[in-house]
Amino acid sequence: MVHNALLQIIDLDHGPVGQNITNSVLQIPPALELPRWQLLDRDFDGQLSEVREWVRKHGWGAIVINPGASQRLQQADINYSPKQAITVIHNTGRQPIITVSYLAPALTNAVTRAIYQFTLTHLESLRSQPQLLASNPQLLSTLVQSPISYTSEDVGLFSFSLSPIICIFGFLVGLVMMIEALIQWKMTTLNFFLKVKHWQVWLASFGLVTLWAVFVAMHSALAVAAFQGPQYSSHALPFTVGRFFALWFNIAITLAALGMWLCNWYLVLSPEFFGVPTLITVISNVASLMTDVDLAPHFFRWFRIQPFNNGSMLFQYILSGSYPRIALNVSILLGEWAAMSVILFATTWVRQTTLLLGIADNAGWLRGSIFFHSDIPYYKDVLPVVHKAASFPFEPRRTRSLVISESTGETASLKEGNLGV
Repeated sequence: MVHNALLQIIDLDHGPVGQNITNSVLQIPPALELPRWQLLDRDFDGQLSEVREWVRKHGWGAIVINPGASQRLQQADINYSPKQAITVIHNTGRQPIITVSYLAPALTNAVTRAIYQFTLTHLESLRSQPQLLASNPQLLSTLVQSPISYTSEDVGLFSFSLSPIICIFGFLVGLVMMIEALIQWKMTTLNFFLKVKHWQVWLASFGLVTLWAVFVAMHSALAVAAFQGPQYSSHALPFTVGRFFALWFNIAITLAALGMWLCNWYLVLSPEFFGVPTLITVISNVASLMTDVDLAPHFFRWFRIQPFNNGSMLFQYILSGSYPRIALNVSILLGEWAAMSVILFATTWVRQTTLLLGIADNAGWLRGSIFFHSDIPYYKDVLPVVHKAASFPFEPRRTRSLVISESTGETASLKEGNLGV
């Protein structure tokens, strides 16, 4: 998985130091447990700040040979600082667990290896400068032991204290609270489903999931505000009012999309099958949050649509400013919430119909199960009601008189009271 990550080598020096470090890094043998390297041939106007911004928005990390590194080394004096040569940049805000566990160590190992090889080469050049060796022993010690070095920066700080797990913990606790509310909704609403119209059942179910998601999300956002605080870290972005409401919306729409999905399953399944959609939903969503989908094998790229994946990307962007994919993440979450709301119209109809026909009971057990119990008669066992009028499909025709004729030609009239007897 780490092999799919792409790290950049950026040469802003364009001198012997930059060329030497670049070649050393690009010659690192590829391995499945190591990320790949790419020479990013961009000038960035020679500004390290432009590189930082690019890595924050688009990358995992980079080794940057700073502008003027070769010139400073050649003109080294007593004030020379080796750490001004290279800057190692990583971005924990994109995915803190992977960055801290794999990519940051890979960056450090690569630059250390490159510096060691450069130091060996530089020693040969020092031998050709005997006047330097004799005139400045302190500078000589620096140039021999460490002619160049590096500083490390995190441009999307999201690795301090509990930051790497706060997103996982917040979403998972919210999902558990949503599951409990949905099960209670199914188990305790028999009378409501029997007494109201279908559109009212759908509206109540829709409102329950959405409002509960908003309620839980508000407390999650407040917990993050209490945990992080405006002065939690001098390097992190300040937790402003705008970020609080953005975080509230993000958690709410994530839980609402998942809540609608699970509500549809719970309404049509009997209790023994509740665990199937629950486990699949929890495991797949947590897995998409623990790793970066872009690094996963192609089969698992469908995890991009998981609410936790999109919610965590927004969560990390709000708090660190890293890897902005706002339009994509928000559109996926809103689309899933809307689609599940439409499907909810069908599943609430199925739930209400099976209750009214005596097919399912309050808990969702189907007729025939040993746990089934319902006072509503089964629709096939109910005899049709026969009305008296149904025995007479037509009324006799009313006539003013009835004449009975015989072969003798005599007549009989009911009107006159003469039957011809």
